[in-house]
Amino acid sequence: ARIFFGVITLLVLYFSYLIIKPYLLNIFMALVLFFTAKPLYHALTRLLRGYKVLASALTCFILLLIILIPLFSLMGIIATQALDFSSQVTKGIQSGELWKWVATKVDAVKLYLTHLNLPVPPGDINLAQIIQTAVTKASAFVYTNAIGLIKGFTVFFFDLLLTLFIAFFMFLQGDDFILAIKGLSPLDAVHNDEILRETETTIKATLWGTVIVAVAQGTLGGVGFLLFGLPQPAFWGTVMIPAAVIPVVGSTIVWGPAAVYLLFTGHIGAGVGLIIWGGVVVSIIDNILKPILMKGSSETPSIFILFSILGGLTYFGMIGFILGPLILSFLLSLLRIYQKTILAPAADAGEIKRPTPSGDGS
Repeated sequence: ARIFFGVITLLVLYFSYLIIKPYLLNIFMALVLFFTAKPLYHALTRLLRGYKVLASALTCFILLLIILIPLFSLMGIIATQALDFSSQVTKGIQSGELWKWVATKVDAVKLYLTHLNLPVPPGDINLAQIIQTAVTKASAFVYTNAIGLIKGFTVFFFDLLLTLFIAFFMFLQGDDFILAIKGLSPLDAVHNDEILRETETTIKATLWGTVIVAVAQGTLGGVGFLLFGLPQPAFWGTVMIPAAVIPVVGSTIVWGPAAVYLLFTGHIGAGVGLIIWGGVVVSIIDNILKPILMKGSSETPSIFILFSILGGLTYFGMIGFILGPLILSFLLSLLRIYQKTILAPAADAGEIKRPTPSGDGS
């Protein structure tokens, strides 16, 4: 009877998985919103004197506005500036003016390096050709992804509505569902509570400590581009968001070359200003804002966050920027719990049970 029950249970679980498989990402992101916005939901519930349905609906509506208003504001600007950048590069390539400009700047850099008694790249290395190839590929990449960004926004919008619909019911019944899961768990209550607490902390810390900091750096970077007269500030500010999570270099990989470009084109004041802006205003966000947002949590190593974002973007698409770090952080939190609750007690028990040498001196 037990074998039959076990087989039936596995079959039902498998077919249940197939049913919800297309919506796993929506369920996971709804769970993220549930843990993140739960304080807002409870505050609205108290304000509305216990009307949970209305509080849940208002919470989801506020989340919709928080997500969509910035996206709607930036989407058109980013796509327009990206296509404008690609169009300018294409025109420069077709007219030949871009290559003349690149060759002139490369020669100027070589003369400047010679003047400073610094090593100059060997003559057999065609820097102009290398730059031309890189610019051409970058232009094609930007154009393709700008078109894809516009097309993918519709899909993202409907996915967001489905996610918020799921979150609506999570706010209403999420606590009861968690209690039911804890009741089915073979672990004791202490371990269940610790897993839940660690999961909630990890979700909040990853979302606020990684994503929000990256968005803040990208926003300030775009403001810097605007202040110092660089083209397409919204587009390059958006590029800085994923770059901000790269260990060591971070958003410098975007604003650094821009500052060098300003210096070598004679805009010394703007170049120095961008270096100060990027080195102080943009970079300091990571040192001030991130520790505040991740207070009380175990910070995931930066290199792990980088690979989790790259893997998340590859496997899950745009949503992988958030989902990748969350999955990896959740794994690390489970490993920490396993170490504290299973390995450590087992090691202590082994030390207690270890026989002590006899005291007879033999």
